[in-house]
Amino acid sequence: MTSTAPPRLSDLRVPALDGIRGLAILLVIPHNGNLMPSGDVHGAAHVIKDLMLNGWTGVQLFFVLSGFLISGVLLDTQDSGNYYCAFYARRALRILPLYYGVLILTFLILAPVGLLPPETLATQHNQIWLWTFLANWSDPFGLEVKGFAHFWSLAVEEQFYLLWPFILHRMRPQRVVALCMGICVVALAIRVFIRVKGWSDDYPYEFTFCRMDALAMGAAAAALLRIPLWQRRLETYRRYLPWAALCLIVAVLPLTHDYARTGWETQTFGFTTLALAFAVLIVAGAFMSRTDKTWSARLLQLAPLRSAGKYSYAMYVFHFPLHKLLGTRLVGATESLASPTAAILYALALIVASYLLGWASYHLYEKHFLRLKRLFPTHAGTVEAT
Repeated sequence: MTSTAPPRLSDLRVPALDGIRGLAILLVIPHNGNLMPSGDVHGAAHVIKDLMLNGWTGVQLFFVLSGFLISGVLLDTQDSGNYYCAFYARRALRILPLYYGVLILTFLILAPVGLLPPETLATQHNQIWLWTFLANWSDPFGLEVKGFAHFWSLAVEEQFYLLWPFILHRMRPQRVVALCMGICVVALAIRVFIRVKGWSDDYPYEFTFCRMDALAMGAAAAALLRIPLWQRRLETYRRYLPWAALCLIVAVLPLTHDYARTGWETQTFGFTTLALAFAVLIVAGAFMSRTDKTWSARLLQLAPLRSAGKYSYAMYVFHFPLHKLLGTRLVGATESLASPTAAILYALALIVASYLLGWASYHLYEKHFLRLKRLFPTHAGTVEAT
C-alpha cells in the first residue's frame, strides 16, 4: 500500500523568499541608475548615496538565492525519472522567452532601422556574447554591448543552471555541503590570486569561477535544510538568524571600506562574508510564515516587497536599458545630476518604470510560457505506508 509523498520543500511557496528577491532588485536598480553628484553630500542624502553605491550587493543576494532555490529543486527531484528534462525545460521556459525576446527586439528589429542609441549601434558587433550567455567572460575585455552590461550576471546564472544538475545528481545532502564548502575555498583563493597579480578588478567581479562561492553558499543552505538534524537545529534558532546575518554584514563593513565594489578586501573575503550572511538570511526566510511577528518576518513579507520579487526578473532585464538608453537622455545627464534630490527622484522613477514594465511583461508575455511548465512536471515519489 502506498500514499502520496509529503510536500517537498521546493514545492512550498514561501512569501519571505519573494520578499528577499524583492529586496535584491530594489538594491540593484538604484545602484545601476545612480546619478548622485560626485562630490560630498550630507544628511539623509549621504546615507542614500552610500546605499546606492552598495546596491551591487543585490546581485550577490540574487546569486545566493538562486543557489538555494535551484539546489533545493535538484535535491528534491534527483530520484525522478525526468530529472534532467524537467529541470532544463522549466528553466528555459522561465528565462529564455524574455531574454531572447529582448535580444530579438533590439538587434533584429530596432538595430537594422537605426532606432538605437549611437553607442549601442557602435558596439552591437559584440552581441554574440549576449546570445551565447558568455557576456561575463567578454565584458571584462571590453567586448560589451552598451546598454546591456548587466546581462553578465544572467550569464553566470545560466552557466550555473547548465552544469549544476550534473554535479548534484544522486548526491546526498551531506556530500553537497562538503562540496560547496570546497567550492567556497577555491573561489576565494582564485580571487586572491587575481588581486595579488594586479589584474583587472572586473575579473573577480564577473568571472563565473570567482562568484561561484555565492551560488555554492546558497546550495549548502538548501542541503542543510534537507538533513533532518540540521533542519531541527536551524529551526530552533531561526529567530536569531536574521540578527546573525546582520551582525556578519556590519562586522565586515569597516574592513571592506563599506563594501567598496572594486576594493581588494571586498573582492576577496568580503564576497564570501556577504554570501554567508545572505545564506543565513535566506535560511531564516525559509522558516518564516505569515503568522510570524518578528521584525524580519514583517519586513520580508511586506506586500510591495513580495510584488517586486515576483516581477524581479523582468525588472532586472529592463532597468539598465531603460536607464542607459532612455533615462539619461530624458534628464540630460549620463554621469550625475546637479542635486542629490534630483538623483533620488530619478532612481525612484527608474524603480517605478521598471516595475511597471516588469508587471506588463509578466502578465502579457511571460506567463504564457510559464503555463507550459505543466508539460514538464517533476515527478514526486511515493512513501510506503505502514
